[in-house]
Amino acid sequence: MILEIEPTSETPIYSQLMFQIKRAVVTGELLSGDTLPSVRGLASELGVNMHTVNKAYNLLTDEEVLIKSTKGYSVQVADKRSISDRLKEEMKTKLETLLVDAFIHQLPEEEVTAWTQAIMKELKKGDKANVDI
Repeated sequence: MILEIEPTSETPIYSQLMFQIKRAVVTGELLSGDTLPSVRGLASELGVNMHTVNKAYNLLTDEEVLIKSTKGYSVQVADKRSISDRLKEEMKTKLETLLVDAFIHQLPEEEVTAWTQAIMKELKKGDKANVDI
């Protein structure tokens, strides 16, 4: 798995890490049980503060994407993941924000639908993915 950080982005580095790890899980690049690099190792490799990596890993653990053990962090088995009402509400809010932006700029609904379908197809293309969409 190759992680790339955009230091000048407005998106916090820990959020960039979280998104890229989640995407790797969805696409099957990371499989259930795969071990992630150590916090210090990844921080050193990316040239970021170890607390930043630790925050990303811990938040992903809170979301049940990762599991922490004495051996470090690994990808949670897909059928052991659950979703809280709080997380569902956060996802709904994010989606609403995107749709408001699309509609305020008069992006046709058909184009929004086409984008959604194309992105879902891209994310689901790995037969070995750890998710059921």
